[in-house]
Amino acid sequence: MAFKNSDPLTNNLSEWVKEVTLKDDSQVTIRPILPEDASLLQEGFSRLSPETIYYRFLESASQLSDVQARRLATLDYHKQMAFVAAIDEGGEERLVGVARYAIDPSREPGAAETAIVVRDDYQSRGLGTLLYKQLIRYARLHGVRYFFGTVHQSNARVMQFIRSSGLSFTREMLEPGVFLIKIYLNRND
Repeated sequence: MAFKNSDPLTNNLSEWVKEVTLKDDSQVTIRPILPEDASLLQEGFSRLSPETIYYRFLESASQLSDVQARRLATLDYHKQMAFVAAIDEGGEERLVGVARYAIDPSREPGAAETAIVVRDDYQSRGLGTLLYKQLIRYARLHGVRYFFGTVHQSNARVMQFIRSSGLSFTREMLEPGVFLIKIYLNRND
């Protein structure tokens, strides 16, 4: 796993790799995403339930295209960042979670769109919290002041996740059933 970048804020991406133990004692590696993870993103997507896909993308989809996977895996590690949760499954690396942000230049400085998805069989183990904490620490170092994203009103799990983060947030109805959530990153971990 090689992280190459000339930006002093991102040239030590290997320092962001960590082994974590989940609530059920399973081991997961959290690390920055790499361009070569595109096929792993596609494989992981194929293991998501239709409900998880809908809550993540707010639309139904049966697959992640090659173009989408490459776009999601190839980042600049500054204006865009993603951390993946990887496991060894039968001798193969598999991705079981992704947390990401992308700075939105059309909004005020420090605003970044965010998303998180955890494979269904890894939900409720604390993985989403660990991924998000890593993403928040990284985002703060890169000038992100708040995350924003859209959440379906029936997604009680994500709303509880946001409430339990300890971070302040606001929500406003964008359209019937869909909220725009802003999560402010001003609290220190």
